[in-house]
Amino acid sequence: MSERRDGARRTLVSARGVHVVTGRVPAVASEIDADDLLGTDAATLGSLDETRVASYLTARRWVRDIVTVRLRRPWSGFEATPRGVKPRLADSTLDVSIAHAGDRLVVGVVEHGRIGVDVELVASVFDQPSLVRRLCTPSERRRAEGLAPAERRAWLTQLWTMKESYAKALGAGLSLDFRQLDGAGLRHRDAVRGVLTPASGASHAKIAVSWVDAAPSCSPSPVRAI
Repeated sequence: MSERRDGARRTLVSARGVHVVTGRVPAVASEIDADDLLGTDAATLGSLDETRVASYLTARRWVRDIVTVRLRRPWSGFEATPRGVKPRLADSTLDVSIAHAGDRLVVGVVEHGRIGVDVELVASVFDQPSLVRRLCTPSERRRAEGLAPAERRAWLTQLWTMKESYAKALGAGLSLDFRQLDGAGLRHRDAVRGVLTPASGASHAKIAVSWVDAAPSCSPSPVRAI
């Protein structure tokens, strides 16, 4: 489903209890009641750079729309969480994840289990050998070396979003060693699925979503894909 809200087009993808909205952030956030939208997390606004306010408020408005319109659940805002910690809804068992890159924004809400979303612009940062060493397993590095530059950049971008979204779903963030996490294995287990990958353009972006049914102990399962 696609619609225009907040001055930008956004798309909703829903399947099996997983709800993901993707779109572009408007240049200026429309008038809102921040206290009602954010709950106890409203104090965070005062610490944000002006350039981040529109993205921050738009993402949380999209989450609220999923919760109240799509799922018909009551809304109590967000819990106050430190910067860098996955957002949490107050008085709710729903799990939430938010990601942005440039003016692109992705939010996800899952009814059961935990969710992680990530979006990255295909950019020259993915040409850096240090990032490749940090991101890839040995077999992934060999594959990357065999690709043409533009194809390699796009492939590494998607690989990053897959691993990053999975790490977010686990709550591990960048503490997870991506060199030990095989992207093909994630796809084989249906842990991660790209939701929206625009076909072309200078702002070509890659998006991935991970849904983890239960917190794993030592192994990265059980998992499902949307």
